[in-house]
Amino acid sequence: MLNQQFVKESLEKFSGCDNSAEQAGSLNKPSIWLFGIEFGTYKSKHDENSETKEVEEDDAYSVKTQLKWPYNQKAFKLLASIDKDYGVKQYIEFAERYNPFVKGSTGFFKGNLYPYPCNKVKHWSENAIKETGAATKSEYLNWCKQYRLPVIKNWIDEHQPKIFIGVGITNRNEFSEAVFGERVNLIEKNIFVNGYKKRLFYYVKGKKKLMVVPHFSGQYGLNSDESLQKAGNIISNFIQK
Repeated sequence: MLNQQFVKESLEKFSGCDNSAEQAGSLNKPSIWLFGIEFGTYKSKHDENSETKEVEEDDAYSVKTQLKWPYNQKAFKLLASIDKDYGVKQYIEFAERYNPFVKGSTGFFKGNLYPYPCNKVKHWSENAIKETGAATKSEYLNWCKQYRLPVIKNWIDEHQPKIFIGVGITNRNEFSEAVFGERVNLIEKNIFVNGYKKRLFYYVKGKKKLMVVPHFSGQYGLNSDESLQKAGNIISNFIQK
């Protein structure tokens, strides 16, 4: 059985996210939402060896701080490639102008499907067991599918993002459940970079738009500027439809 304090925290609004309602947007001023699978351990308050001090001292989550992390750099590149006035090479200029995910800014919202930080998708430490009460990661993920994903859907229903971008195609069904409340038949779109196929998945239902892209690393991921730009072009066209 999961610890009740962990359950309470995990289902609170925007738990597992870097932002607040201001960044989440609204129907009249929608934001682009970018969701990963889970925090890496550098964000984890549960890991005594994690590099949290510098981030905690920057409560605004500034662009300067975010640029220290490879994931955020790639996120900025992807967002810049979506913008017709910029491109992947201008990601720093883009970030400095729009301040994605920075406290007090608007237009971009970043979060995660799952609230507990892990340094690997399959990793489940003794600390994780103690903090969550889940004996295995499978038990934890099953609980999240039953209780956490519907909560994320409620956030989406309320704030109606311009598009929801999920990072990690192996979790595309979970992203679908979080956005639409069910698994849908996602449409596949492929890009090719240096002979490697990169798979993207998308779906539109009503006013909701979901795009799931590969991770920002790995040979089949968005691991280069070219792959990020090509993915961004597809997302940009998808938003306009």
